Amino acid sequence: SESASLASIVATVPRQGRPSNDTLTLLISYLYLSVMHTYRSLRPRQTLISLPNPLTKMMKNILLLVMAASPAAGRIHGITTRSRSLVGGDYCTLEPNKTCYASGSPSCCSEDNPTTACPEDPPPCEITEPTTTTVPTVFPEQEYCKYGADPSCYIDGWPSCCNVSDEGPCPITQPPCDVTTTSTTTTFTTTTTTTAAPELPGETTTTPDPLQSVPTAAFGPPYCNSASDSDCYAGGLPACCQDPMSCLSTISPACDDDVVSTSTSSTSNPGELPVTPFPPLTLPEGGLNGCNQVIPSDYENDIIPKEVILAFLGDSAAAMQGLVTYDARAHKVCTTCEEMNKLWEANDACEADGPCTSKASASEVMPYCVEGSFAYGRTMSGLLLEPIDPTTKEPLVGKVAATVYNFPTDTNPFLAPSQWPSNFATNPTMHVAGLFTASAGTYTLIPDVLGNGEDWEGVRSYIVKTIYQASAVPLLLKVKDDIENKYSCTKLDKRVAIMGYSEGGYATIAIAHAIDMLDDDYVHTYTGVGGAPIKLASEQMYAIVQMHEGIYPLPQFAARLGNAYSSTNGDLANTNLIDRDEDQNFASEEYLDPNDGTKDVREWATAGLNYKEMAPYMPMPPTGLLTDILNPNLVKMALNSYSAGNHDPCNSKFKTGNVDILCETILDNDFSDILENDMDYPVVICHSPEDDLVYFSNVPNTTTNDNLIMIQDVPIVGDVVKPSGNHSVAGRICTMGFLFPFVAPPETSNVRSILPIDDPDGTCGGGVVSSTTSTISSSDGVTNTSSTTPSSDVVVTTFATSSSGGVTNTTTTTSSSSSSGVETVETTKSPTLSPTGSPSSAAFAVSSLSGVVATMVACGISVHSLLTLVNGV
Repeated sequence: SESASLASIVATVPRQGRPSNDTLTLLISYLYLSVMHTYRSLRPRQTLISLPNPLTKMMKNILLLVMAASPAAGRIHGITTRSRSLVGGDYCTLEPNKTCYASGSPSCCSEDNPTTACPEDPPPCEITEPTTTTVPTVFPEQEYCKYGADPSCYIDGWPSCCNVSDEGPCPITQPPCDVTTTSTTTTFTTTTTTTAAPELPGETTTTPDPLQSVPTAAFGPPYCNSASDSDCYAGGLPACCQDPMSCLSTISPACDDDVVSTSTSSTSNPGELPVTPFPPLTLPEGGLNGCNQVIPSDYENDIIPKEVILAFLGDSAAAMQGLVTYDARAHKVCTTCEEMNKLWEANDACEADGPCTSKASASEVMPYCVEGSFAYGRTMSGLLLEPIDPTTKEPLVGKVAATVYNFPTDTNPFLAPSQWPSNFATNPTMHVAGLFTASAGTYTLIPDVLGNGEDWEGVRSYIVKTIYQASAVPLLLKVKDDIENKYSCTKLDKRVAIMGYSEGGYATIAIAHAIDMLDDDYVHTYTGVGGAPIKLASEQMYAIVQMHEGIYPLPQFAARLGNAYSSTNGDLANTNLIDRDEDQNFASEEYLDPNDGTKDVREWATAGLNYKEMAPYMPMPPTGLLTDILNPNLVKMALNSYSAGNHDPCNSKFKTGNVDILCETILDNDFSDILENDMDYPVVICHSPEDDLVYFSNVPNTTTNDNLIMIQDVPIVGDVVKPSGNHSVAGRICTMGFLFPFVAPPETSNVRSILPIDDPDGTCGGGVVSSTTSTISSSDGVTNTSSTTPSSDVVVTTFATSSSGGVTNTTTTTSSSSSSGVETVETTKSPTLSPTGSPSSAAFAVSSLSGVVATMVACGISVHSLLTLVNGV
């Protein structure tokens, strides 16, 4: 696409004569973008800290020269045609240089002197003391020497101390402007490509199809190349976008004063921001959905028909009927730590006169729910999507598996999964993806996460493992107990699939680990971790470096982490260090100002500011740096560590006593060690090498644990699912990969199979469905399910999976018997090839996903259909 863009520009260059002014400016703009893109993609990390960016400045100077010599001033290539031949007269066509020649050019170039030939080399200057201007070489100590040139303030574009001169290093405070007169800025215009900003976790955006856009030259910060926003800016874009080089930050400027904004909080220009607190949050119109109740729906009996779900898939509906099997009904489910602690100890109490095990104590298996914890005394809520039989309009009969689907949280606590709309087709929500796993036949739980939904008045947090554990596991136990008490023919067994992307991927690891802590025979049928900040204490700390350089795409993440890790969560070790001389918060003291809500990241979280609303309050040049929002000791440690080539700051010599507890806290919430050493069941990792928000270096070392497998390394599936692109684009690809196990027919997928239950009275289907064996076990990394089911007037299909010699065999047994005593048993074996010599403990991930693809092919389901489905989601 870039080649096509360049070709389209070059095509406008005439074969004879000089290019047009517009073509020249486009070419230079294109050169600027290309060099910057390549430079930022290829330069080594360890060279980014203290060195200036001369290449960036050089390219910006080129653009400044182009703008200063715009067509309106008639100065770009101001060439006069000459009829006579010149020996070396190319210099006669250059820009006039009156610092060297009285007329701007050598006298031989004059039309009044036609008889004098110009020499090959330019004649010496006629003016003996020319004034020279040098491109400044910056001292790395002062950040303002690294900003873009500002010719409206400084003669040379930067303070004079930034030049290599006798002045020495620059002062800490940026020198005042040395331009005393108002200069006229000529507007630079060019054709730009409308480029959508990265899709933000927790915010719903529409990303244009890159195949449908025709790239053209563009420059300036992202917001100058984004869609027009007339609600914020009088001209649709910030005023500085008329002269993009005057935009000094990658963060969008505040909205114009004379434009009425529809956002929840009003903002003005950065220099005039209100000091008063933000308006308090109020409940949305109509209030919240009721706890532990069916969510009202526009559909009959509040049941979403599978035909409606299929219709949502559009053209892919016919091909994806294997995924959409059942109707669905939405519930809001709520519980508390107190309720689940009591339930756990009642179900697992010590036997009389017998020994007690750790399972008898809720505090041992759910430490995040002990009295005094961050979660204790609060209400967890979430969305439960229940599969419903499309014929009987009743819950499914049998033992049904669960899915915990994790989505990134929104900064607005009311945009939570449990606020499910009455008609999702007319009010789409990103949580609609959970409908597919529910319609596939699993009880699908989507946690709101503490501080959201029913707990909207509580303190919010972010990327802290215990909040996701406390937000999900008690709800899962609550759902299981409610189903057992409410239904006689439906049971929620202990098979669970957990998946999520971005923040949801981080939550997936936390929840999977918490379920293991229950030590209650749960079986992980599928675990999908996508785009997650797994190495929070090491690789993801590189975001601090990029923030310091002003190039991290979404620095508002730092504000959310600053709130979470700054004495707002008593579960964290760095909270309120009363025995220390200074606090060790993640945010800086400047941005924890209790007297100024505009400079308190905790207040931003309480007010529910979204990323756009945070932007005007973020520190930015020329008055500050993005990293000013962070603890300066933390910033110093990260910069020094990465500058030395060490990607593990909290375990380096650069960790000092004023960040040791903060490092301990961050390390405790880092999941690299757990994934690489503790996970004893298959975990599928999906991560793009081009991820711009959560770096690919977060991916754990899969060679240390045979249970870890990259989704692109799964046979057959890897030929289809290849994570690539930025964080948002890769999210769609990973979602596709995580849906594969739910596409396979129930009888061949333990993720969604419905197992028989004990029904001695025949009330659950008109006959006896009594399993003499119903086991779920793990052997050689393969999750096996088998059952022998004598039945009456009922057909039962069961399956078992075994692996031998690189071949995975799925045995399907269908038993049919009637009151006449006639019984027919049909058994078939279908082999699925898996790679010989592959780690046996990863066999489930390999055989399951490759089996799904084989099933898709057999059923005529095209990969294109699945891609279309995911794009629809």
